Amino acid sequence: MRYSLAFLLFVGATHSLSAQENGDAAPLEVYGRITDGENKLDKCQIIVYKENERVGELTTDKSGKFDVALAINETYSLELRKEGFAAKRIVIDTHMPPLKEDVELTIAPIGMDISLLEKSKYDGANTDDLDFPFAIVKWSKGQAAFVQDQEYTIGMQRTNGAILLMAARTEMKR
Repeated sequence: MRYSLAFLLFVGATHSLSAQENGDAAPLEVYGRITDGENKLDKCQIIVYKENERVGELTTDKSGKFDVALAINETYSLELRKEGFAAKRIVIDTHMPPLKEDVELTIAPIGMDISLLEKSKYDGANTDDLDFPFAIVKWSKGQAAFVQDQEYTIGMQRTNGAILLMAARTEMKR
């Protein structure tokens, strides 16, 4: 029995995991590009947390690209930062159920396109709600795959839109 796992936007090279290896699984590769919606953002800081402990940091290259490996059966947060831009957080829960005997699982990396907005677009608005993760990725038993929690992400997109609208209304009153 074989399952193929697709993640968010891209599918890249895969690695296989069998029931015997489930405890010593190869890391989950996460890669992507950060933009401002149009332009690539180089030198973005990506802080990696395991649970609530800071465990690493990396910087995007001149194309705004990054790549990080996350151990299976852990919970991570990626905090994306760049001077002049509002930070974003993404939670990636790599916990998965133990594999049954004679099951082989093919795991593809998670690929993401992420855009950051300039802080100035939020001037005059309360941005406390942006301190929550913008997206959550976790194992879906029904899909037998790691997937983005669409309902949660849509809710955060609506919140972000409402905050931007508040900022625009504040700007119009000036």
